[in-house]
Amino acid sequence: MSIGKIDSVVTPGGTRLAVQWDDGRRAEIDLAGVIAGHAALAALADPDVFAGVQRAADGWSIEWPPCGIDFGAAQLRRWADEQAGETMPAADFRGWIERHEMTLEVAAAALGLSRRTIAYYLSGEQPVPKTVMLATEGFDARAAA
Repeated sequence: MSIGKIDSVVTPGGTRLAVQWDDGRRAEIDLAGVIAGHAALAALADPDVFAGVQRAADGWSIEWPPCGIDFGAAQLRRWADEQAGETMPAADFRGWIERHEMTLEVAAAALGLSRRTIAYYLSGEQPVPKTVMLATEGFDARAAA
């Protein structure tokens, strides 16, 4: 499936974006973690700057022109899917751990993550990123070989 163009973007408050794509998908995306994790995005921590988000003229990205920051439609869709638990729901992640009879420590070591991160994914407190979903699939493929 092709990721479509962005029809609209608004800021409902804080560091959240409400995005609508041309395929009808609507999602709210919280960028707090992204902003906090990247010094180059520090300008977006200012509520007035963040509220100045615009849809790019071609619809393939959103941007904050005064600070030269932009995010593409595909990246926004990935974050939306992850935050909605659609990439790998917590129940699926728990099932993967249980199928392999792993403890939190063993799962963390297998995926190169901390025990705390595994616990966050299991509880649903943090969404399971696509990279982790792919790592579980790779683990399964190697185990089957």
